Amino acid sequence: MDFRFGIDQSVLDVPVYIQNSLNRLRYAGYKAGPSCRFEIYRNKFSRLYLNAIRTQNHSLNNSDQEELLFGYRDYWELKGISESNVILSSTNKAVKDEINNIFSGGILEGKDPKPWNYQFQFNLSSIFEHSGFQVELLEPDFIFGHKGRKYSVAAKRLISKNSIQANIEKAEAQIKLTDNYGFIALSLDKIFKDFNEVITIDDADKSIRKANEIILNIIREDFLAGYFGRRDSQVLGIIAYVSFPYFLKSRKPMFELGYTSYLMFLPTREQDSSGWNEVIEISQGLRRINMKMT
Repeated sequence: MDFRFGIDQSVLDVPVYIQNSLNRLRYAGYKAGPSCRFEIYRNKFSRLYLNAIRTQNHSLNNSDQEELLFGYRDYWELKGISESNVILSSTNKAVKDEINNIFSGGILEGKDPKPWNYQFQFNLSSIFEHSGFQVELLEPDFIFGHKGRKYSVAAKRLISKNSIQANIEKAEAQIKLTDNYGFIALSLDKIFKDFNEVITIDDADKSIRKANEIILNIIREDFLAGYFGRRDSQVLGIIAYVSFPYFLKSRKPMFELGYTSYLMFLPTREQDSSGWNEVIEISQGLRRINMKMT
């Protein structure tokens, strides 16, 4: 399932939508201070990017381009999180603390990956919620309902290729502590070769193809067959996730922004078995999200 954002949105509105997203979370009791990374990005977006558009100075240095793009990705994921009714209504202290952690750090990820780890976890739960699934923010990371059955999700953001097996085993152990069948969700953002590289695409539809290729290449090159075949019977599948921002080529160089995220469900059961078909049916239940511009 793919989600593409930004193509039909005016970049002039981005600072307003960032402010609205932060305010929704603030009204719900979350602590997004004036120095949080999203506020830093909002101010820099207005000062550098929008000013470049107004003055028709269509150039930014490499470090500013990188911050512009990866802050733009984080903006869209913040927006999804801020529109999650489950997150906005949560009174769970652990959830509150994890969401508050998302606001820390700089525009670009530094030595502490926790803000982006939690961002992946809650962005993923919001994707399921916005697709119509009933979501609960319970261990291991969240639970969703489908046809009267509950499924547990353990979300892990891979830091390196060397961490794949350890994270799969840790997630599996967490699912086994529940009474539900479940999924291991893996973010591949940090281990595909174009991470932190400025990507330019001439057609937004090609971003979906690129995301699909990224996941298939990582599975082919870095996943062992045993990652799928020797999983506990409680694990129905692996959800591979990748997201990236990009510049869209146009007559206005650099000033068309896009963001794509892509989910691929990988069943661990035998093909055409009931477990396999169950995973495929769930994956087809995810739908393209039409984010409200508020």
